[in-house]
Amino acid sequence: MRGATDLMGTTRRAALTGIGAGLALSACSAPARGEPGDVLAAGQPAALLIWAVARERLAGWPRKPGPEALTGLGPGAGDLPELGALAGGGRPAHLEALAGVGARMVIDYGDTAPENRALADRLGRRLRLEWRLIDGSLANMPEAVREASALLGAGARAAALATAADDVLDRWRAAPAGPSFYYARGADGLETAFGGALATEVLEGAGWTNVAVGSRDIGRVTREQAASWDPEVLVTLDRTFARTAAASPSWRVRPGGGRRRILLLPDVPFGWIDRPPSLNRLLGCAWLADPGGSAAVLSELSLGLYGADPPATAKPRWLE
Repeated sequence: MRGATDLMGTTRRAALTGIGAGLALSACSAPARGEPGDVLAAGQPAALLIWAVARERLAGWPRKPGPEALTGLGPGAGDLPELGALAGGGRPAHLEALAGVGARMVIDYGDTAPENRALADRLGRRLRLEWRLIDGSLANMPEAVREASALLGAGARAAALATAADDVLDRWRAAPAGPSFYYARGADGLETAFGGALATEVLEGAGWTNVAVGSRDIGRVTREQAASWDPEVLVTLDRTFARTAAASPSWRVRPGGGRRRILLLPDVPFGWIDRPPSLNRLLGCAWLADPGGSAAVLSELSLGLYGADPPATAKPRWLE
């Protein structure tokens, strides 16, 4: 497995530092044009997109972030109400209640399959609001920022974030191949994302090999099944699972006698590879592009996405 400092040379690290500088300069740019709180997010991915591009326009959270997550978001995040989701998971919104919010538009961010477009059209007509569905694919993130910026009248802040996303993704795609991994979700680690799933796109796109095969998307497996795949690394966002697995021979010991490493990725205010599948994934891409790089890069990218630098900016941790 490659060492942590082998992924990028000085040139790439300097380029990423430049990204941070651009975001820092734009963090205090003028607010977007439009009325405060006049845009509904169809789901949590869209809420994060709106928050990053023109946060003063967001009417509320489909699912309000918890107290720990709010410490990593900018001023005003905790004042927004929880409105429920119009699309995707979470508590469904009451359409009649939303009518009293005074919104002028709904932004959805995710799968643009025909059935989702048809659903957007139906809900938009019922709400009597313009409904804009933006492609939420990882590769489209820079264009998603630009599209949202055009819709919301955002300025330099959004432009800098779109440029940063372009540069991060270019370097993420160029990262050397990584280890095989099993993505352990939840406190018991027995929910996983199978190869090709949206939840592991950040890792797989950087050349890491997902050992989970035999199904699609997200599913439950047994500990014996996970062990039989024999990953080099256990990847998780769950701190409880990371502590449990670190002390568990059945998770740590490989069939040949070696020990698996555990990679604990940050999940505050949002996960670095999914949860939700939105712009937060840029942080995972940036780290995979340069694991040994300057913490300032991730700090400035967090500032651009969230409007605040999460306290003591979390970093991925290797548990040996």
